[in-house]
Amino acid sequence: MIKGIPLSILLALTVVAFYAMDFYFMSRYDPENQENKKGWAWDYTLLTLGMALAILLQPIILPGLAWSTDSVAGLAIQAVGGLIVIASFGLHIWARRHLRKFYVERVEVQADHRLIDTGPYYLVRHPIITSFLGLAGGMFVLNPAITTGLVFIYTIWDFTRSAKQEEKLLSKSVPGYTDYMQRTPRFLPRLWRNR
Repeated sequence: MIKGIPLSILLALTVVAFYAMDFYFMSRYDPENQENKKGWAWDYTLLTLGMALAILLQPIILPGLAWSTDSVAGLAIQAVGGLIVIASFGLHIWARRHLRKFYVERVEVQADHRLIDTGPYYLVRHPIITSFLGLAGGMFVLNPAITTGLVFIYTIWDFTRSAKQEEKLLSKSVPGYTDYMQRTPRFLPRLWRNR
């Protein structure tokens, strides 16, 4: 398995690349970001930075918090984690480019809001959230530690709560969203579609 400083560097590159990509899409497509009307959520930013530091420093400072093995199986497990992270990047890019101006950081309905049920939104209702869940899960598989496990659990809780809030608002405001919710799964695609 990759351990210690090399693992911290790999995790740091993953986190920085993902959030740089995320901020690029927010600055490009979020209308309030473009008009400098958006306020910064410092509490959430500080929480995210704290979690990132815990994940990045744990392999160096507290390696005993992680499961580790010197067998080839450990490296194979980490490779699976890397593939999950790469797939999450791809899904994130696809969903953000497909949604464009309708993606905002907040749960809100825009003036010209309409149902998007094509591209990745044909497969799941929240592909961007799925990409965040995949990133957190992939990082847990890359570094199976208490810190990454706790971050993964928090990510599931936080984004599930956010998705439910968004669904409640959109089902009241966007024509056809309630039907869309019934035919399209929330985070993971089905192997079959309801006809």
